Amino acid sequence: MLGLKSLMALMRRVLPLILFSVSFLGVACSRQLYERLPRNTVVRPPWYSSLPSFPNSFGFKNLGTGYSPSTLYLSDNVADGGDVISVALNGQIVLSNFRIRTPDNSPPQPVTLALKPGPNRVDIACILDPDDYGCTLQAEISTSTAGKGITTLNENSIPQGEFASFHIEFKPAQ
Repeated sequence: MLGLKSLMALMRRVLPLILFSVSFLGVACSRQLYERLPRNTVVRPPWYSSLPSFPNSFGFKNLGTGYSPSTLYLSDNVADGGDVISVALNGQIVLSNFRIRTPDNSPPQPVTLALKPGPNRVDIACILDPDDYGCTLQAEISTSTAGKGITTLNENSIPQGEFASFHIEFKPAQ
């Protein structure tokens, strides 16, 4: 059986390796770990993609990431009015009939996206809009946690029964 000192010494050697492995899965990367990465390692943050916007973007900007899967965090960006949405990625529903809330009332809803290389189409349908102001959303792409990625907002409300579209461009990190 290992003593406490032996266990602590083992953890000091093993923990950095575990964190290093987890960081390449796109989960997290602390500053201390980042500073120990080899200089030829590239940590690529998300970006705003220059792909053309869809006519029905409702103001959403296109996003880009170097990692798949990535997480799209969704929240209501105006008022908690009871909006219900569905989300599709490349024509496949990934979130169905979900009541979206403001960050003040509930954490952003994470949606894990298995992206294919190149452009990926995200469609967000406004299923129910009880307050009749349209669905308003904040969408953040991140490889770690909510609040650590980049965000796009629909500048114009999505009317009930319609959907907004934008791209998430996936260029695998080298």
